[in-house]
Amino acid sequence: MKQIAIYGKGGIGKSTVSTHLSYAIANQGKCVLQVGCDPKSDSTHNLLTQFTQPILEVLSKHDFEYEDIEIDEILLKSPLLFDDNGTVFCAEAGGPEPGIGCGGKGVIEAIKTLKRLHVFEELNPDIVIYDILGDVVCGGFSMPIRDGYAEETYLVTSGELEALYQATNVMGAVRRFSRRSGAKLGGLIVNLRGLADEERIVNDFAEKMGTRVLSINPFSQLIKECGGDTKTVFEDFPDSTEAEQYRQLATIIMNSENELTKPETMTFEQLYEWWSGYIH
Repeated sequence: MKQIAIYGKGGIGKSTVSTHLSYAIANQGKCVLQVGCDPKSDSTHNLLTQFTQPILEVLSKHDFEYEDIEIDEILLKSPLLFDDNGTVFCAEAGGPEPGIGCGGKGVIEAIKTLKRLHVFEELNPDIVIYDILGDVVCGGFSMPIRDGYAEETYLVTSGELEALYQATNVMGAVRRFSRRSGAKLGGLIVNLRGLADEERIVNDFAEKMGTRVLSINPFSQLIKECGGDTKTVFEDFPDSTEAEQYRQLATIIMNSENELTKPETMTFEQLYEWWSGYIH
């Protein structure tokens, strides 16, 4: 069972990347489990016809008595039809009400619940994709890296300073926990934002940090419109350039074992000084 974490700052498109990867990998005849690790609980919606009940909400309803919870209360199987009998199962960690508690607690409780209910053994997935909010790499949001659930981490980023800074924070976590948990970085998935010389920025950044760029995705109105209809591009536009990009990315990630690295890291001041050289 392969387990990967996909991190990105809010609004960068990490859930779009995650759902398209889940679809593309399932279309290879694989069983995929996608776990949304964001208090918004909207990671898997484009793979479903309904919202899945967040794990934290289910736990609360059962007063945190794990033995009272059924697996189908926290998991939904995607109704979409995939090639070669592929399947996607979806779960959402959830989080506390705004202004109350820690968002990372939802991630901690979700993973504990999946383990306690023996979900991994029951499903026996080929791959688990953790789609994780990366703006704050606190103990909860870093748990998949820290405790060895995700052996591979992928970063959705752009050439913008804020996105690259978030990437360096996650790289720091991967580097810090690499000896303890075996965590490694798989590479960057770039969603372009229209900056001048942006492709050179992200390619140079990857080289500087000791990793690689896996995919560079221009802005796509097609993906935006499909997302508005709670779909991936595979459903209505399977022959599109965007669909082919995600097929290629899925193949790269499923065969990434020899391309994983322990990344470098740098402070915000170092990053800003380096990044400013491309802008000014």
